[in-house]
Amino acid sequence: MEHSGFSFFYFGSLFCLTLFCFVTLRIYMIRHNNNDRSREDCDIPLILKSRMAKGEIDEDEYHRLKDLLTK
Repeated sequence: MEHSGFSFFYFGSLFCLTLFCFVTLRIYMIRHNNNDRSREDCDIPLILKSRMAKGEIDEDEYHRLKDLLTK
């Protein structure tokens, strides 16, 4: 009987450690994705301004694309 108690203890410890690692990784991934998305939102106007400066798009197209991409 004692042997099965020890194996359950090790299994429970391993399960808790695995669960903790999974939750920690998931929280990191959620925060990391949110930071990338906010950086992309800041890059959209810069990219469009650059394209407008090069003459690839006009001012009306700039505003239309900015509105469309930042929704």
